[in-house]
Parts: sequence; structure tokens; C-alpha cells
Amino acid sequence: GNEPRYIAILDSQLSASWFVNSGQMGLDFKVSQEKLSYFNKPSQSWIIVNESMKEVDTLECANGYKADYHDIILSADGGYILQAYDTIFFNMSEIVLGGSLNAKITTLIIQEFDISDSLIFEWNAWNHLNITDYTNLNLTQEYISWMHGNSIDIDNDNNLIISNRRSSEIIKIHRTTGNVIWFFGGPNNQYTIQNDYLNGFSKQHDVRRINNGNIILFDNGNGHNPPISRALEYSLNETEMIAELIWDYSHPQAYVGLAMGSVQRLPNNNTLINWGTLSEHGAIITEVDYDKNIVLE
Repeated sequence: GNEPRYIAILDSQLSASWFVNSGQMGLDFKVSQEKLSYFNKPSQSWIIVNESMKEVDTLECANGYKADYHDIILSADGGYILQAYDTIFFNMSEIVLGGSLNAKITTLIIQEFDISDSLIFEWNAWNHLNITDYTNLNLTQEYISWMHGNSIDIDNDNNLIISNRRSSEIIKIHRTTGNVIWFFGGPNNQYTIQNDYLNGFSKQHDVRRINNGNIILFDNGNGHNPPISRALEYSLNETEMIAELIWDYSHPQAYVGLAMGSVQRLPNNNTLINWGTLSEHGAIITEVDYDKNIVLE
């Protein structure tokens, strides 16, 4: 509505050391490579600012695509990775019984640029995935919301990890060829999941490889029975294809953030959790130590 929207920098006492009424210009405000970035929704571009909040660059997608606000990666070599969406029309009756003759399909685009803003890599889900594998979706509809990418991360081996919330899956892709290296979760899951009483995540956000080599993510939990949101840390054996849950946290109040949300592992090994969209609660952020004690809320 007309309520003011702010982006802010808070000090260790949670007092605002800088803030601005940002309208729709403050999505995904974060630190990356010693710079700050945020998404300007009206222009569908990313704004890069210095420590004084002075704009130093504006980043956009190429080839006619409009950048999406869910994530941006600034790489150590001065390049950057953005995501976007494309709409394609396809005769799904050719590959699915009862498919629409002219289905409108949303596909995910990943673009990487070098320090000179030259496009050096483009990945289109339509070219690398098989939509008929997604048996969890109704592929006979006229409009198929196939992909919903909500995070990108550069893995330790320099390849890319993408979160597709639509089908509760994490996809690792080769950063040069675009070929899929593995699927974790969803209809294409290749991992045996161990030590997870819910046997995986549902409608997740914010998938990251952390310093100890594990994967951390925010499990929104829409599809759990009953729904429950969790912060999760998995150890992945990418040879034996085993994913072991080694740490998790759900709030004592059993919060369920059906949309949005994030999780960060801090340098002191605490975990900072944004519980996303909580019905009748507003925004809640919780910091817990590794023993699951709440140290800030």
C-alpha cells in the first residue's frame, strides 16, 4: 500500500546508523565484495553503492531480459551474475498427453558478466532441463509457471548453485557449459537424504555454500505436514550422493514463513534467520548460537 518502506544499516545495538525511505528501490539490500547492492524495482536494475551509500554502478541484464530482484552475485574478479525470466510458447501436446497447443511457459535465465559488462555466460533452463521431468506440476495448463529461481551461489569448485523454489529443488550447473551436475530435492533428486526427519526441504530460499563446505538454506516448509519453517545445514557427499542433515533450527513458536526468508551463518558460528512472511506476526529476525540458544530477536 502507501506505507513507507525503508532500507537501513543497523549497528550492534540495533540502532539505525543509516536509513532511507526507499519506496520499491531497496530489495535484497546486502553487502557483497566490500560493496553494497540493492534492486531498483521500477527500473528492474541493480544499484551498486560504496560505503557512503553513493551510487557507483548500475547493472542490468542483456539480450532484452529484465533483471529479477531475488539475487545478485558480485564475483571477486569484478564480474557479476544476475537472473531473469523469459516466457516461451510451446506446443505441449507434442510431449505431454493433453498438453496445451500453445502453452505459455516461464523459464529461468542466468547471465554472467565480466568486469567490462560483457556477457560471458547465459543459461536458459529450457535448454538444459527437461520439463517433462517435472511431474509435480500440471503440464497440461495453458500457463505453466515452471521455474522460480530465488538464489544463486558460486560453489567452491567455481560452478553455480541455483535454488528453484517452484519445485523445491537445488540445481548445480557447470559454469561454462551450463550442464547440470546434480539435483538436490524435487522431482529430479539424486541424493539420499539422511538424518532429516522431514526427508528434505520444501519451497526453500537462500541456498549457500558456507566456509566449512556444507550447504545452508532456509526451508520455508510449505509442503511439510504440518507446515514448519527451518534453518538447515547439510553435509553433501557429491561422490556417494548422500546429503546428511547435521544442524537444523525451528523456532519454539513454530513459525511458518510461507514466502521469503533467509539464513546466514555468521563468523562466530551463530546463525541469523529471517523468518519471511509470517501471518499476523510482522517481520521477525532471530539469531541463535550453534547450541540453538536464542541470543537476539
